[in-house]
Amino acid sequence: MFEISLFAMVGFFFAAYAVVGNDALQTLGTFINSNAKLHWFWLFLFAASILIFTFTYGWIINGGDPSWGRLSNVKKYPVVDIQWYHTLPPLVLLIITRFGVPVSTSFMVLTVFATVGGMTSMLTKSLTGYLLAFAVGLGVYLVISRTLEQFFKKTPAGEKAPWGLASIAGILIAIGVFFLPDMLINCDPSQLTDAKEIKTCNKRLGVIDKYKGYAPVIAFSGFVIEAIIYAVSRKFGNVAYWVILQWVTTGYLWGVWLIQDFANIFVFLPRELSAVESFVGLAVITLLLAYTFWNRGGPVQKILQAKTAVTDIRSATIIDFIYASLLFFFKEVSAIPMSTTFVFLGLIAGREYGFTLMDRSMSFFKACRLSLSDACKAFIGLVISIDMAVGLPIMGKALSESDFSLAEALPSQSYMNFILIANLLLIPVAIYLTKQDSKIRMVMTGGMLAVATVAFFVMPPT
Repeated sequence: MFEISLFAMVGFFFAAYAVVGNDALQTLGTFINSNAKLHWFWLFLFAASILIFTFTYGWIINGGDPSWGRLSNVKKYPVVDIQWYHTLPPLVLLIITRFGVPVSTSFMVLTVFATVGGMTSMLTKSLTGYLLAFAVGLGVYLVISRTLEQFFKKTPAGEKAPWGLASIAGILIAIGVFFLPDMLINCDPSQLTDAKEIKTCNKRLGVIDKYKGYAPVIAFSGFVIEAIIYAVSRKFGNVAYWVILQWVTTGYLWGVWLIQDFANIFVFLPRELSAVESFVGLAVITLLLAYTFWNRGGPVQKILQAKTAVTDIRSATIIDFIYASLLFFFKEVSAIPMSTTFVFLGLIAGREYGFTLMDRSMSFFKACRLSLSDACKAFIGLVISIDMAVGLPIMGKALSESDFSLAEALPSQSYMNFILIANLLLIPVAIYLTKQDSKIRMVMTGGMLAVATVAFFVMPPT
């Protein structure tokens, strides 16, 4: 029992505190904002219930693995003997979080444990997540910014209730889940000869069957939620419609996010934990979550509060649902860990552009400035995490090995080139952040980050 080193326990505590405090912005930020009049304890009790259920269910079905299989690929995320330097990344994350910077916890914590292949896979998935979330956010808000969002502005939440919305949404999502995989995944194993291609095709066909099984459950859930909302609204009025819908959506988002990010916390502990070890860890996370709610999200919450219409419970519900669905999609795509921060920032950026283009709620320049500012801060966190992932193990070996050789400790040349370019890009990023009202700096910095992203996809480090 508790055959865990001191450094592993310290790292776990730092990671748990930093992850919960930082990602309250993404997952629970809109929930905290739109329920500001309610005592924090009831909000915490709801979130803690989802936390305990998600952890317990995942621990059972994954044979004692609290990370939901996100660290099961030992070639990319090997099991290591935790040293003093492994505790520094979550500590740095903890410090940066106090300044309200939207840092990716996945990169800040996991890269020091990952191989080059693991880091590359994680960054590829995260950048893809940002781009997809941006496109989805832009597309959705180009449609609803002058329709549904305008209705929200003119109509108080308790005046009218969109009866049938939950049922219709459940049916539409179920239809999409049933038919889209067939349209996107088109293969026939009988027409293939290569064993690897046949295996991949069969795996994809299994995904189709899996999603088709989800469809009736989703449709039924829509009707059940609608019935519950109707029964409660009859007693408490129409405003209860959106309150219940938001709480349901928040539970969905919080649960899916935990599945993605448990790996960031439990990477310090063995891949399989006993019941006692697991639930002591869960108790620590729950207490830290309580502090986050008591503190109303902390300093990083200010980033969300600067965005357009996030305190309206109806807008908050839509944001949470889209974000949760994106995370669920990426959960199903692969078990590779990813930065949920990148997905969140992409969605919020796309949403701001949608408002700007259709509703003119802010100038196009301001929308660009806000989204690029968040992207630059996330980039700084990414570079810091990569530098620590390379530098800390080398420092640890240099201090502990008498026959240490720097040449042997350094990674491959392509990875070193990647690190050098990433660090050089910090210069224009830092210059831009010192004067964000300069359009020339904005265009140059945004262009360089875009080129760097394309170059990474074309020539990933090895």
